[in-house]
Amino acid sequence: MRPTRATAALALPALVLPLALATAAPAAADPVPGGPWVCGAQPISLAGLTSNDELAAELARLAARHPGIVEVEEIGRSVEGRPLEAVTVGDGPRTLLVLTQVHGDEPMGTEAVLQLLKAAAAPTPAGAALREGVTIVAVPRINPDGWERYQDRDFADGLDPRRNANDIDLNRAFGPTTVDLALAPEAVAVQDLVEATEPDLVLDYHHQVSYTTEGTDDLVTMSVLWGTHPDVAPDVADDGRRAVAVIGDSLARSGHAEVTLYPRSDTATTARNGLSLDGYPTVLVEQRGQQEVGQKGHGALVREALVSMRAVADSLADGSFDAVSPGDADLLPERGDRVRENC
Repeated sequence: MRPTRATAALALPALVLPLALATAAPAAADPVPGGPWVCGAQPISLAGLTSNDELAAELARLAARHPGIVEVEEIGRSVEGRPLEAVTVGDGPRTLLVLTQVHGDEPMGTEAVLQLLKAAAAPTPAGAALREGVTIVAVPRINPDGWERYQDRDFADGLDPRRNANDIDLNRAFGPTTVDLALAPEAVAVQDLVEATEPDLVLDYHHQVSYTTEGTDDLVTMSVLWGTHPDVAPDVADDGRRAVAVIGDSLARSGHAEVTLYPRSDTATTARNGLSLDGYPTVLVEQRGQQEVGQKGHGALVREALVSMRAVADSLADGSFDAVSPGDADLLPERGDRVRENC
């Protein structure tokens, strides 16, 4: 378990709320928030998203272009034998671990973290400053078998691509899990990486379906939450809350997001709570579902995820993270009702 550490109590200015998404405002006569939407039998295009083979090639190229700066390590294999790779950029005193695509049909975090890694490795003053201040470790795709199924046009007739090839929900295989970990090698690989790197913070990227902000018709683009299990150490929870505040503030200033708190749950076996119980502050990041926005929404989702990742990385690198008040996280609004009729 990572030893706890003291954090500064200085507060940055409170977040500017509400977080507006002008393009998502509903028409005056239409109670349903704006799109984009995938409607009816419209196919979901995955064109432009990174395949398993393309991901392996991209990581190899990144390491070859930046020897001594980028390290790519195979940390395990999926049930079907696909490599699980971790990428490390930088050698700063703080470590940020970014996890993406534990569910195979939730791909946008993967696309964003590839851009984050490229920016951190770049031979620029900004890249150098980031590398000197923070060590970024990423697992760009935890469930490659699920992603392979999701790319298969016939996946709907087979195993849910959210799950691994042994029909295990990998996001129930952390902390005090009852899952047979022999059936979840992907989760074991991630847990071993966490114990080896002892991250100061973990960001875990997912997708959710479409919701409005509580009490409004504003369409939520992202919901976030720290480890809320009652047995999570207060300092661990506070660092998660700081990260939530940093994400909310960065996206409020971007002007293209509607960020809410994710509904609280004490399920101990999710990465958010399980890793937090182990002493590693972990934030769940749930973006609006790629399954509902289709290809026309891909770019916005990737940009939003990248802004959130980069803001947290920068704050760890320059030391401003410790000055954020954990209470600022509570200024984010609650997530409201699910949008069920949209077309």
